Amino acid sequence: MMIDARSLPADEVLKTQVCIIGAGPAGITLAREFINQKFQVCLLESGGLEFDPELQSLCDAIVVGDPYPVVRETRRRQFGGTSHTWEGQNGYQEFGFRCLPLDEIDFEQRDWLPYSGWPFKRDHLDPFYQRAQQVCQIGPYAYKAEDWEDKRAVRLPFKSDRITTSMSQYASREPFTQEYREEIKRASNITTVFYATVVAIETNDSLQTVTRLKVTSPKNNPFTVTARVVILATGGMENARLLLASNQQQPAGLGNQNDVVGRFFMDRPILKARLVPYNRKIFDQTALYDIYPTKGVPVMARVRLSDATLRQERLMNNGAQLFPRPLAHQREATLALRSLIGSLRRGKPPATLLHQAGSVVRGLDYVAMAGFWSAVRKIPALRRGDWSYLPYEKRRFSEFEVFYQIEQAPDPNNRIQLGADRDRFGQPMTEIHWRINPIDVDHAVRVQEIWAEEFAKAGLGDYQFARTKEEWKFEKPAMHHHMGTTRMHHDPKQGVVDANCKVHGISNLFIAGSSVFPTSGYSNPTLTIIALSLRLADHVKTLMQ
Repeated sequence: MMIDARSLPADEVLKTQVCIIGAGPAGITLAREFINQKFQVCLLESGGLEFDPELQSLCDAIVVGDPYPVVRETRRRQFGGTSHTWEGQNGYQEFGFRCLPLDEIDFEQRDWLPYSGWPFKRDHLDPFYQRAQQVCQIGPYAYKAEDWEDKRAVRLPFKSDRITTSMSQYASREPFTQEYREEIKRASNITTVFYATVVAIETNDSLQTVTRLKVTSPKNNPFTVTARVVILATGGMENARLLLASNQQQPAGLGNQNDVVGRFFMDRPILKARLVPYNRKIFDQTALYDIYPTKGVPVMARVRLSDATLRQERLMNNGAQLFPRPLAHQREATLALRSLIGSLRRGKPPATLLHQAGSVVRGLDYVAMAGFWSAVRKIPALRRGDWSYLPYEKRRFSEFEVFYQIEQAPDPNNRIQLGADRDRFGQPMTEIHWRINPIDVDHAVRVQEIWAEEFAKAGLGDYQFARTKEEWKFEKPAMHHHMGTTRMHHDPKQGVVDANCKVHGISNLFIAGSSVFPTSGYSNPTLTIIALSLRLADHVKTLMQ
C-alpha cells in the first residue's frame, strides 16, 4: 500500500512494528527483505515517485573548507533516492552504477591510518556481498582479473607484483528506480508513505528507547509514527543531521553523548593524471580496462597497488581508471564545436566566436573522425561497450587520461553540523566541514610515484601527475560518496553504532547506509551499503521473532 502524506489529517498517529526512514537503495533493500514477514513495516520517504524541485531544496547545504560539489546535486528526495543520479555506463547509452566490494585491507586496523579498522573482517561480509550481487542484478561474486580475461581483453603486463588489476561490475539503476517499488507496493505488510519528512526522533525519559517519530509533509500537516524498531536510512549526510536535530531531550543530539555524530565525514576526490604511451600498441592491450559486456556482464578493470604493497609502504587504498583521449588541441576542438552548436541553437552567438572557430579549425581532422565514429556507434548492431570493441576507432586516441580515486583518511574535524539557516520545515540546514588533509595528499603522491615507476618498467608509458594539492586537477572534487558520519565501532566513545548497526545506548534505533563506514576504501560504496543492509535485515528479523 502507498499513501500520500499530504492527504493525512493533522496529528494522525500511524502505528507499525518496523519503520524505515528513507527509500533509497538501503531502505529499499531493507523493505524487500521484510516482504511477507509476520510484522508490519512502514517505509517513510521524504519525496514522491517523481522528482520535485521544491522538495529537492531540502538537500541544500553550506560548505566550509575545500571546494565541494553543489550538495543538492549529490542527493535526491525521491523514491529510489540517489539511484536516480547514477550515471555509470553499463551499456550503450544505458546508465547505472559501479559495483565492487571493499578490499580485505579496508577492514583492517592499520597502524599508519588513525581511526581505521572495522568490527569484523571482509570474509564476514562475503556472504552478504554474494546476496547483494543478486539485489543489484549483476554477475557472479567475482572481482579478480582472471575471472573476466579472454582473448580480447587481458591484464597489462606489469613487471612486478607491486601493482595489480582489480575488476568492477556495472549494474542498471532501473531496479531501484522502477522495479523494486512495484514489489514493495504489492507487499501486503508494507505501507509506503510519500512526502513524509521526519523532523525529529523522540525517546522515552531515559533516552534508551525511541518512542515516536515526528513527521511532516509539504502541506504542513504534522503527524506521528510509532514503531517497535526504527531504521534510519537517509544517507551519509542526512542520517547525521536528523540525529543532531533530534535534540529536544538530548541537547547535543540523539546518540551524540560522546560528540561523535557527524564527525569523520569522508568522500572521494577523483584526481586527473596523464599516461603518455611509449607505443600505440597499448590501445590494443587495454580492452579489459574499458566498460564492455564480458560473459554477459558489463565489467571494467582498474589499476591499484596490491595489499602487500600498501602494507609495506604504509599507504591508503587507491584505484585508477584509464580513459583514452585525443591530444589536447583535438579535445579543445571538440569542446569548442559543441559550445558553438549549443550557442547557435539558442540564437546567441558567443562572444568568443572567432576563438572557438579557430579551435575547431586547428582540430578539424579529429572532429571529423570523432563525428564519423559517433555516427557508426548509432548503428543498432554496434551499440556495445565504450571504445575498445571497434578496432579502427582506437586510431583517433593519443594518450590516456587517468582518473585516480583516493581513499580519504578518517578525520574527526571533517564533519556534518547543524547550520544557522533553516529549511522550509524550519529544520537546521546541513553545514559540511570538509578538507583534503596533508595525509591524503602525501599518500596520493606516493601511490602515483609507484604507478609511474611500474608503468615505465613495463614499457607502457610516461605517467604524469601533480605532486602538490595546489597543482591537482580534479575530475570531481568529491564523488558524492558520503561516508563515516555515524561510524561503526564497538566503543561508544569512538563510534555511533555497534557492529549490528544499533545506535549505542538506544535499544531500538538502527542505522543503514554508508554513514556507518569506519573507513572509505576506494571502492564505490553501493555494493557494501546493500550488503550491510541485508545483514541488518537478518538481525532485525531475529529481533521480531
